[in-house]
Amino acid sequence: MEKTRVQAYFSLSNDDDFPLDEVTKRLNIQPSRTTKVGEPLPLNSARHYFSTTWQYGLGYKETLDVDEVLMPVIDKLESKVIDILLLKKDYNLVAKFYIVIEINNGRTPGLAIYTRASKLATEIDAVFDIDLYAYPYNELDEV
Repeated sequence: MEKTRVQAYFSLSNDDDFPLDEVTKRLNIQPSRTTKVGEPLPLNSARHYFSTTWQYGLGYKETLDVDEVLMPVIDKLESKVIDILLLKKDYNLVAKFYIVIEINNGRTPGLAIYTRASKLATEIDAVFDIDLYAYPYNELDEV
C-alpha cells in the first residue's frame, strides 16, 4: 500500500543561463538538482527546460508532517541570507520554497508554515509554492 509522502526544496532560478557552480560555491551547499535552460527534459527529449535552476532538498519522505522535510532545508539556509540576496541581485534570480505532497489512501499531512520558515522566506523575498497530488484510494486498503 502506497503511503503519503512529502518533499520540500529550495530553488534559485531564472529564464536565462547563470553559473550554477558559482551558486554552489558561494552558498557552500551541494545542490540536489540543477537544470540548464535549453537542456532536453529527461523523459521527453523533444521538450526542453525553460529555465536554469539550482535546487537544494532532501527528497521525498513518508510522513504526515510537512515540518519533517521543510525544517532541514530551512536549517541549511538560515545562515545564508546575505549570500542568497547577493546571488539574487547578481544573477536576477527568483527564490522559491517548494512543498510537494503526494496524498495516498486519503491520509493528508498537516501543513503549517511556522515562524522560522516564513521569516527566512521574507528575508530573502521567496515564495512558497505548494503542490498537492491526491491519488485515488481503494477503501478495501483501509485499516
